[in-house]
Amino acid sequence: LKPVVVFFASRRPDFREVLMLKQPVGQKRLTNIAIVRLRSHGKRFEIACYKNKVLNWRDGTETDLAEVIQTDTIFTNVTKGDVAKEKDLKTVFGNIGNEEICKRILKTGELQVSDMEREAHLEALFRDIVQIVVDRCVHPETGRQLTPLTVESALRTIGISVQPEQPAKKQALKAIEKLCSEISDSFERAKMRLRFTCPPSVFETIKEEVSGASGARIETETTGEPSSLTFVCDPSCYRQLDRLATVTHAKESVSLQIITATVHAESTELLGSKNAVSSSFGNQPEIQTAKKDPPKTEPKTEPKKNGPACSTCAMEFESTTEYRSHCRSDVHNLNLKRKVKGLPPVTDEEFAEISLDVREGFVGVE
Repeated sequence: LKPVVVFFASRRPDFREVLMLKQPVGQKRLTNIAIVRLRSHGKRFEIACYKNKVLNWRDGTETDLAEVIQTDTIFTNVTKGDVAKEKDLKTVFGNIGNEEICKRILKTGELQVSDMEREAHLEALFRDIVQIVVDRCVHPETGRQLTPLTVESALRTIGISVQPEQPAKKQALKAIEKLCSEISDSFERAKMRLRFTCPPSVFETIKEEVSGASGARIETETTGEPSSLTFVCDPSCYRQLDRLATVTHAKESVSLQIITATVHAESTELLGSKNAVSSSFGNQPEIQTAKKDPPKTEPKTEPKKNGPACSTCAMEFESTTEYRSHCRSDVHNLNLKRKVKGLPPVTDEEFAEISLDVREGFVGVE
């Protein structure tokens, strides 16, 4: 007996059964998020934020909280969707709203980012530091601005490490101080150009104060009503000089104006040409370039012929036909006899000057 295989068709679900299936309703998926976590009082609190917005909030670039957080709901686990209990929130943060709690977590919480995001942030922060150093430093000898490549190499040489939680400006100022102390022959803080405007009664007093400032050099001074004094000095002296205008001589209508925040040497011509550098600190030595001698022109020589050559007559020919015709000529026969006697060959011009009797006798004469 053969076994009988019976196939049962699957029953289609009834319409009522479909309605009874429980589906998630009102669930909002949080995608492309950055999680900020805060641990306090043995509890963990998390908020869901937009990527690259948390750092902007912390450095003051972004001030709108709605642009930073995806929802003001406080979680204990964003990934699982576990919402924090109201009792725990009141115990840790007190009677404040969710927005204030989010601000506290944003300020002091730990930001969870991937390795690639962290690396990209560090690279961008390092580029910002390099640019600030380039803008605020000059070469001590030339007074000219340094290139970003030079600054990057110098920062790596002195071992500057980028701190992701600190702003670029703060780290750049520390780097400038370290560069100027360790590599002082290549880095110098760029000076500031300032101008005092004051009445003639206090002009001499202010001039003495400016002359005593570190690295100060007076450029122009104008006496009259009012008097003015333009000078350059180190940026570290700015607060001291500003105090003269705002505190010491506040009643005498003294004002301090920043003309140029960073003084760089100006270049009006291409580097390497005469008078290439026109410095704001005075005349710089001219850059001399080595004068190249004009290329020597060799006398033109006639192109060599690539055809056959006659070693007896020291002649070259363009084709085999000319060579064969030459071998049957009187010049070639004469040079054969001269070669036997150890005499040099003659050319066609010399052969034409030889007398007829010598030609007929083929006498090898000089």
